[in-house]
Amino acid sequence: MYHAKQAGKANFKFYTAQMNVEAMERLSKESALKLAVKNDEFINHYQPIIDACSGKAVGVEMLMRWQTPTDLVAPNHFISLSEELNLIISMTEMALERVCKDLKEWHTIRPEFYVSINLSVQHFVEADIVSFISDLLSRYQLPADILRVEITESSLISQPENAITTMRKLSSLGLTLALDDFGTGFSSLSYLKKLPLDIIKIDRSFVSGIGINEADEAIVDTTLVLAKRLNMHCIAEGVETVEQLNYLVAQQCHYIQGYLYSKPRSAKKIMENLLLDKTELISSNC
Repeated sequence: MYHAKQAGKANFKFYTAQMNVEAMERLSKESALKLAVKNDEFINHYQPIIDACSGKAVGVEMLMRWQTPTDLVAPNHFISLSEELNLIISMTEMALERVCKDLKEWHTIRPEFYVSINLSVQHFVEADIVSFISDLLSRYQLPADILRVEITESSLISQPENAITTMRKLSSLGLTLALDDFGTGFSSLSYLKKLPLDIIKIDRSFVSGIGINEADEAIVDTTLVLAKRLNMHCIAEGVETVEQLNYLVAQQCHYIQGYLYSKPRSAKKIMENLLLDKTELISSNC
């Protein structure tokens, strides 16, 4: 029955032994994930966001990792399931607590350094994320503008009014708001007028086409022009080559995130780089 439902309406499925295998695998993953939340097995990693014209990290994006006894599991292997099981809210709240602890230390070195976090659609429907963040910032005595919130287009589509209301409240707190994965979904451009957005993140799928695909370059160029006209700035994700870096900077996008500069790192490693006041690659187009 459940296999038929997953295939859409007005469907039927014959029983196969593979269904039992898949059901047991699913049950095992669910049990392991619930236990991991209970035991607080998740840690924060952070990917630096670099100003390519100064070579300095201006902030980081927080990316959750699951520390199992044998491996470090990337978020694409557990985030979707955590959303289905309604675990994502408590997981994010614990991650935000860790973020504030790390920010408190980093701010002794670089006071303007920020952390960007991703919110699930459930945060706009079931949780009072605004009060939670407000209380957290007050407790750790941190300014609101060093915490940035990213929302994906898919969240806007599924719960547009709730998302808009919550984002306006977050903006009123002083948080910076970013639209992630821009251009990969099907959201209306009218959301750019309705939402109190400060940043558009250019998706890696378009950045990877720079120097290869003229259509991808045209989308990148158009996004940058659109952001400028709307008084926003852009961050390019997934930058892996110097050619991509120099193209983006030539088009006035100099906030860069990607493996060219760094993979996601532990909080300890971020602190080490801040203490060293490390300078990264500076684009020749600055």
